[in-house]
Amino acid sequence: MISQLRRKLKRFLYNKCPGIRGSFYYFGTRIYFPRNCFVFFMACDQGVYEHDNVRTLFSLMRPNTTYFDVGANIGLLSIPVLYQEPTSKVVSIEPSPNAAPFLRKTIQNSRYGDRWVLVEKAAGDTVGETFFSISSPALGAFDGVKDTQRAKVIKEIKVPVTTLDHEWEILGNPKISVIKVDVEGAELEVLRGGLECIAKEKPYILVEWNLSNLNAYEYGAESLLVFAQSTNYCLFSIPHLLPVTDITTLKIQMLKTESFLLAPSESGPKRNKSL
Repeated sequence: MISQLRRKLKRFLYNKCPGIRGSFYYFGTRIYFPRNCFVFFMACDQGVYEHDNVRTLFSLMRPNTTYFDVGANIGLLSIPVLYQEPTSKVVSIEPSPNAAPFLRKTIQNSRYGDRWVLVEKAAGDTVGETFFSISSPALGAFDGVKDTQRAKVIKEIKVPVTTLDHEWEILGNPKISVIKVDVEGAELEVLRGGLECIAKEKPYILVEWNLSNLNAYEYGAESLLVFAQSTNYCLFSIPHLLPVTDITTLKIQMLKTESFLLAPSESGPKRNKSL
């Protein structure tokens, strides 16, 4: 009962209260967000946003390496890594005008400016431009290259597109521990745009795999398994790190979770640290 009241109070204070609304502290950093932001509400309700994914990131990050947060939104899966691993660098990739300006403000006002980079572009398999579907600022988490019908699209805009390989090269080919990809169905395009980086660095890859999103791209669920096999990776479901080796297992796990981990086959996922 007390925790429920705390959640409601947090929602009210930081979302509506004059003089306070529009930002909140998260892992010691002030995060800025649009009013009625869906992911802010989720953070209030969950305490730690996507708790299992954060635990996984904590376990897999190595000192003096870089983490790519592709589809960073307002930064709720970027800041915990910066907080937990003080020698890490984070590259947050976010094209949506519903999120990127707030994330930019968060970075500018944080203590992590020397090791946190924002790339205000979509990620894909080629460098160029693409149309991008945007919804209301509150539902910016569902913005993406294609309309997945998970939120009402207000309009389409053109945004620049980059690739993981291109951004990795710009940074001077640093060591990469983890790549997180949550881009509303375009995950395979992002991974295909990072094949050189993936082959050389063998990072762990945390990926959202949601059937509603995949339908917009006409991908079958099995395409993640095909990618894993073609790149010599193993697939696990989160949070319990259950091996996924066939399409039946994958479909069953997709009923329980949208989060999956790709691990290079010569290594296994580490045991999660507690938060």
